[in-house]
Amino acid sequence: MSAVVVYESMFGCTRQLAEAVGEGIAALGARVDVLEVGEASARDDVVLAAEMLVVGAPTHMRGLSTPRTRALAKARGASASAELGVHEWLDALPGLRARRTAVFETRNNGRFAGSAGQRIEKMLRKSGADVVVPLQSFGVDADDDGRASVTPAQVDLAAAWGRSLAQELRPDPMRAVL
Repeated sequence: MSAVVVYESMFGCTRQLAEAVGEGIAALGARVDVLEVGEASARDDVVLAAEMLVVGAPTHMRGLSTPRTRALAKARGASASAELGVHEWLDALPGLRARRTAVFETRNNGRFAGSAGQRIEKMLRKSGADVVVPLQSFGVDADDDGRASVTPAQVDLAAAWGRSLAQELRPDPMRAVL
């Protein structure tokens, strides 16, 4: 059993949750690599060899990040994923037909927050991937300066979601029969 968790993170929240998802998957014995999207772009062999691909990204301006929103985040002090985003990486990634995938997003809890994850799911399905579980959204909180953070409860939820993904990796005896 193997999985790769690929994430885009500007201020560290999505990275923190991606690591928790990876720990949850590994807790049930699966081999897992957790890769920032820039690192994943150089390791297609690892990504394509995994039995499951998990993709996570922050919601920026009601959707998936763009070069413009990443530049704005970088101007505000973003320290990661400022150059390459999940959108561009998925566009360039070959060979997703029938690949088992799962998607998570980080977003604020406002009514008009939008969704990065819905766009990722659409891109994966268009490439022929099999999205095996519903989109998982993790809430982030913002302080008075607009800096986002995740609560311990969200980290625990991410680890639990990772454990549930590991269940998806277990062999299904019925698949062998069909």
